[in-house]
Amino acid sequence: MILFVGWAIAVITVAIGYVIAGPIWVKRHSLRFRVGHTLRRCSGMYGEIALVTFGAMLVYLIDQSSPSTTVDELVMARPMVSLGALILVALVVYVHGIRTAMAAETGERGRLGFTYSIYGVFSTVFFAGGLALIALVVTQALADASNFSELSKAAIAQLPMSGAADTDTLQRGLELSYLDTQLLLSKAEDSMSPVFVFMAGIFAINLAIRLTPLRSLFINNAVLLTMVTTIIGVIAVLVVGAWTYIGYYSSFINDYLAALEEFRGFIVKANPDALERYSDIYVEMIDQKALLGFVTRISNEWGGVAAVLGVTQWIVEQFNRPEQEESPAHAHEPAEA
Repeated sequence: MILFVGWAIAVITVAIGYVIAGPIWVKRHSLRFRVGHTLRRCSGMYGEIALVTFGAMLVYLIDQSSPSTTVDELVMARPMVSLGALILVALVVYVHGIRTAMAAETGERGRLGFTYSIYGVFSTVFFAGGLALIALVVTQALADASNFSELSKAAIAQLPMSGAADTDTLQRGLELSYLDTQLLLSKAEDSMSPVFVFMAGIFAINLAIRLTPLRSLFINNAVLLTMVTTIIGVIAVLVVGAWTYIGYYSSFINDYLAALEEFRGFIVKANPDALERYSDIYVEMIDQKALLGFVTRISNEWGGVAAVLGVTQWIVEQFNRPEQEESPAHAHEPAEA
């Protein structure tokens, strides 16, 4: 609900801001596109509405892929922190807006100042949404680590550490423990989904900026913007991946292998089939502990989507390097749409 309300406020205020600014802002923020051999221009309002909609969709997807928390729960659980973050973002946005308006030509300062007073609401919501996105990813990662720690003890406890247990009990305990272990490791792998959604969303937005008139909203900074956001996405995947693997995935497998070592003294007296099954499980756990095995297993459907979009973005960048259309310094003035 909070996400929808924020998106609606952003759309309304950016539309009002462009209406107030009129031709002054269309000159500064416009979408450029070609119709035949003619270069035309229309209000950048449509592009900014598209961007905030893409951003809201990205936050929604991460919200839906985070089983432990939502945007509403984050805000309700920490209302004062959320309010403080919103005020801080608004302060930065409005300081920037005032400075920009004061740096304009004398006849445009008043109108631009009034425009930024409305447009600042849009910018505040937009950047606050970015903070909410980061908070979702971090909160989910911490929740996954906490849940994993609790469940890992139960999985290891399934191994019957008793010499008095019969063969059937030993084998049943081994199988149940292995099953719990696989379910637990699967949860750890699924915990990467939010950050893969985050990266896929970044690549999708970058492609929209590079392949559509949205790029003219950023003048010559479209290339820099896509590079910076790509780096942020890659860093997010690396940080969360390292946190997952080093923090609890690999350490749990080490603990489980140690428990299997202790369990060997009991299972070695069982029938050959049980011993063979024990050996298969032990080798399988060693393979899963390998970093390459971890990377392979976390590459779920969202990881695949992110990879495809990332490769597509790279290919587009190779064929779209000059980006001459982004510069306002054209020989012919664009016609109004």
